[in-house]
Amino acid sequence: METDDLLPISALEHLLYCERRSMLIHVDGVWLDNGHTTAGSLLHQRVDSGELEERPGLRVIRHLALRSLRLGLFGFADAVEFHSKQGREIPYPVEYKRGVRRVKLYDDVQLAAQAMALEEMTGEQVTEGAIFYGKTQRRRVVPIDEQLRAETFRAAQRLRELFLRREVPSAFLGRHCQDCSLRLACQPEVHHDKGALLRALRRQER
Repeated sequence: METDDLLPISALEHLLYCERRSMLIHVDGVWLDNGHTTAGSLLHQRVDSGELEERPGLRVIRHLALRSLRLGLFGFADAVEFHSKQGREIPYPVEYKRGVRRVKLYDDVQLAAQAMALEEMTGEQVTEGAIFYGKTQRRRVVPIDEQLRAETFRAAQRLRELFLRREVPSAFLGRHCQDCSLRLACQPEVHHDKGALLRALRRQER
């Protein structure tokens, strides 16, 4: 796969949260901020600085560029810790999220994609990473196991399928809409009601 064909790692998180949101952002270029996205941006200000931290047995690189030809993805890791073990440096990705500790598949898949990219780039096996939560200032360790790797590979394939079609999926109203910054642009209530009306008309025609 050519480097120019790579898709953003960040789109995986959006895809698994909501396919329509993912395509609105990454195909149509739609972006709106709300309190959640603003808080996330503030959390990432230090992370995105590219700051290097070193201490005995540990090197931390922030905002590290990544790519995976196998997954067809590129992007940046918030931070990668390189732990010295027997003369080798083992990468350990750390993703920063606002809020409190919650297990969410889309967060874990984004982290796994970073881990898999690091494996391609360094030749070292990455068996786990962590998600750091801004509100609690605590980490959650995420094992990069075979099940999560398979989920990540499936998500990357689905992302490429949607990108090739250049098609924004239809909206549906759900709990995920409540905190979405693109709710005003997406208008899931309008599309949801329109769909319900069309289904009702089809039932009457039978």
